[in-house]
Amino acid sequence: MAEKYQRPKSESLRPVKDKSPEERNVAAKKTLLDMKERLLAEGLGKSLPEDLVGSFDVGDEGDRADDERNQEVSILISARDKEKLHAIEGALEKIQEGTYGVCEDCGDEIGGSRQKVMPLAQFCVTCQSRIEKETENQKFAREEMGQEELISEASEE
Repeated sequence: MAEKYQRPKSESLRPVKDKSPEERNVAAKKTLLDMKERLLAEGLGKSLPEDLVGSFDVGDEGDRADDERNQEVSILISARDKEKLHAIEGALEKIQEGTYGVCEDCGDEIGGSRQKVMPLAQFCVTCQSRIEKETENQKFAREEMGQEELISEASEE
């Protein structure tokens, strides 16, 4: 019978040090700006002059330039990309306001691991799950009502 391997104490798993909120915000800001630049570059690609598809720094002049750029190219970006761009800009505003990572529903912290995986998350896992269940239930109820209307219309004929 083979002996069970026991890891020496020096190799034991140590908890990973969690980043401070400031470090998470800096990392999130970089990720969000990269997402924004990539989204605009993919969506606009060769449709715009190179000077319009440049770096996107946040700041007073950057904000004005972004606003002008967004107005000039809004027709070229799909509705889905516009939603994502709007969400990115909203997350960047939250970082500036100091509210990034706070659940919009319950006010609890969203959590660093969720933010890292989903930098645009607006809700903690608990609230997001509840919202998805409510949405699913509402969709099911609408479908049921639609079927009942079809049945009643068919029986009237």
